[in-house]
Amino acid sequence: MLQVKPYLAPGKIGSLTLKNRIIRAATSETMATEDGEVTDQLLHLYSDLARGGAGLIITGHIYVSRDGQCSPRQMGAYSDAMLPGLRTLTEAVHRLGGIIFAELSHAGSQSVMPNFIPLAPSASENAIFKIQAKEMSIADIERVIEAFGSAARRVRDAGFDGIHLHGGNGYLISQFASPRTNRRDDDWGGNLPNRGRFFASVYGAVRQSVGSQFPVSARLGIADVVPNGLKESEGLVLAKRVADQGLDAIEVSYGIMDSYLRNIRPYVAVSARRAIEDWLLPRLWRPSGPQAYYRTFARELKMVSQVPVILVGGVRTAEIMTEVINSGDADFLALARPFIREPDLPNQLAMGKQGVACVSCNMCLSNDGYEPLKCWRKKPSDMFRYLFRKIRNIITERLTA
Repeated sequence: MLQVKPYLAPGKIGSLTLKNRIIRAATSETMATEDGEVTDQLLHLYSDLARGGAGLIITGHIYVSRDGQCSPRQMGAYSDAMLPGLRTLTEAVHRLGGIIFAELSHAGSQSVMPNFIPLAPSASENAIFKIQAKEMSIADIERVIEAFGSAARRVRDAGFDGIHLHGGNGYLISQFASPRTNRRDDDWGGNLPNRGRFFASVYGAVRQSVGSQFPVSARLGIADVVPNGLKESEGLVLAKRVADQGLDAIEVSYGIMDSYLRNIRPYVAVSARRAIEDWLLPRLWRPSGPQAYYRTFARELKMVSQVPVILVGGVRTAEIMTEVINSGDADFLALARPFIREPDLPNQLAMGKQGVACVSCNMCLSNDGYEPLKCWRKKPSDMFRYLFRKIRNIITERLTA
């Protein structure tokens, strides 16, 4: 009798049983309308992912209030007007046998929306975009917490199978957790319990809206990259706190970052030969990125909590997938960029595929807010169009400097 590969075995998140442990990680789409409503492009994207065999699909981050929007053409759940489109999306996924969670988010200071002054726990400059944010009032904090609860009710009513809260990668929840971005001296800042209060309150509002049996997971920043930020030991305490509240699974990641490349590391597991085959010339003079680069966070969290752990970040080969699951370092594996190039990756893995086609060039994600999500390496015409535009932008910047 053939033994089932560990990453293809069923797994549970809360009350939900997934057919395998391969998760499509949240990835921005730039496919909604200007008001955040679902479009045919989004239906096509998520239908392809549902056909592809993932145990779970997590949407790109969905903003819960207008002041939490990160980038143009991002999906929203800030109003009941969004419900019909969101319901159409879940129906399309369910018709094809898929399971889908809605990732709910507030960008905080990490927003690139034009003519917009973003909110943050304290008045500060965003570490990535260098945009100045204004400090949230107590009323702002309470309103945003309520917005998470209302958005949770909407996506549940729209037919989503669960909710994934975005508490990492520099967005608002991680900004509250970090001493670098949260310098408040009231009950929402200062010591670690106070800095963790915002996420605990968000989770509480969400849980109250959806009930005790509805699956709720989260991506959490376990540590910051920037100086004077959240330490790993602190992040583990906060993760255990919300796990003890009843969170059904935690996806580990960084918190505050000074570059997106900290989270989407380039050229993961790409050999020089593979680089030549895929015209990835920069890889020839730059090192290959490491696989499973958040594995230490996953392992450390498993040591302090029984909560199911989702490992994201540079999972690229069947060998690593098997090793991580068998070691007990994580319970599920989440992939983002590989699904952009191969939405049917889980089906291919089930047929014996040993790795991914993605070379982590980051062309796909560098277009967030500008172009709909796609792999730019599938067609030579797309790749050359991308490169031409990049060269043109560099020349323009130098001429105007």
